[in-house]
Amino acid sequence: MLQTDTYVIDSTATPGLVHADNLTEESAQTTSQLLKENNEKYHIFFTIEDHMGKCLGREENFRNFEKYFIGQIQKNGYEAVLQKYLVGGGDIGNDLHYRIYMGYVHGLIHIGLALEFKQPLLLAEGLAQAAVHHDMWYIDYLSEAEALAKEGRESPLPLATLIDMEREDPKISTSSSLDFHTQTRKHSGRWAMDKELARDGVLPNAKHDLLRLAARWRVDPNDVERATAELINTALYITAGAQLPPYECAFDFYLLHCLTASIGHLSFLKQGFMTNEQKARLLEYSGRVFMMTYAGMGAPQLHLDYLCAHRSKLPNQGWAEVFDRACYHEDDGHMAKMIRSTKLAEELSKPYDHLPEFRVKRGMFLTAGIAMIDSGSEQPMTWTKHWDFVRGAGFPDAWKAFPKRPVEHV
Repeated sequence: MLQTDTYVIDSTATPGLVHADNLTEESAQTTSQLLKENNEKYHIFFTIEDHMGKCLGREENFRNFEKYFIGQIQKNGYEAVLQKYLVGGGDIGNDLHYRIYMGYVHGLIHIGLALEFKQPLLLAEGLAQAAVHHDMWYIDYLSEAEALAKEGRESPLPLATLIDMEREDPKISTSSSLDFHTQTRKHSGRWAMDKELARDGVLPNAKHDLLRLAARWRVDPNDVERATAELINTALYITAGAQLPPYECAFDFYLLHCLTASIGHLSFLKQGFMTNEQKARLLEYSGRVFMMTYAGMGAPQLHLDYLCAHRSKLPNQGWAEVFDRACYHEDDGHMAKMIRSTKLAEELSKPYDHLPEFRVKRGMFLTAGIAMIDSGSEQPMTWTKHWDFVRGAGFPDAWKAFPKRPVEHV
């Protein structure tokens, strides 16, 4: 971790776990400045004007947490902070351990990126973000799944197998609804998640059934390296495989967050101060949250064969070309993060390509990356609304606005 209370990106010292080959000092300086401006000018929860009004004047929450955590990092080191406030157990550590998953894993994404790029202020942001979340149903779900797993009533299974079992389970696969993704407020007509897909759908309708499966995702502390690769490969499996023939490839907005969050576990894996038991527990929690998210999207059928039949708009592309196109894609970074996570999944999966639990195989990763950037439009966003991504990929009506694959490509 760098010794700084601001952002310092360096093309040599902090290139990240996976990156383009042509990093420059100019781009590193630009990134540092943009991160600094983002931190100073914008509250992390500003998404629409409604939220701004609620956040104004409440800096005792997020901002004070942020300043507290950066002070603790400077005083005690990030290792001690993460041990006390995240992975070390006890009331404080367990509380934040639950909360990094709230808000659709954004706290986990923040913390993973902070470790990857060695940015203490980004780490403080991620911890502060988690500290002010209040999606309490995550605590019930994760604590009950962990307790059930400790009982060991049923043998552990690979995460991809459990995902497939969710799809086949009649209660889990029907526990959510497209209505969660299309709800609007009467007074404004704006989309708003007044009803939440896990709190009001998956858990009331299929909690017992989901917990039974979630408890079977158990990670041996002596197997965390392979399990890290398995988690990331499976996150790509649900993100890239959630296609609906005959539509062109598109990607679910919620599932892609599972993928971009999953790669943070490689940074956890590299932390020598964390025990294997702590790394295994994080992997278990992430896998169980990904399972809940997958159910919330309608447990979409996963069509890797249909993905692999994608024909690109441009010929002769490699990762360099895909990365370049992603850099020029004018969204808020979701596309680029999804693509770089796919490339990292490819690298981590190579030693395990022969294992059946690694569903995404060699040769599929680049195709997935190409399909991802091909799915982007010239106007990917209006304000905070994304147009390129499906919401609720398991529901056929969610695909109606997307183009169908040309007949000659089917």
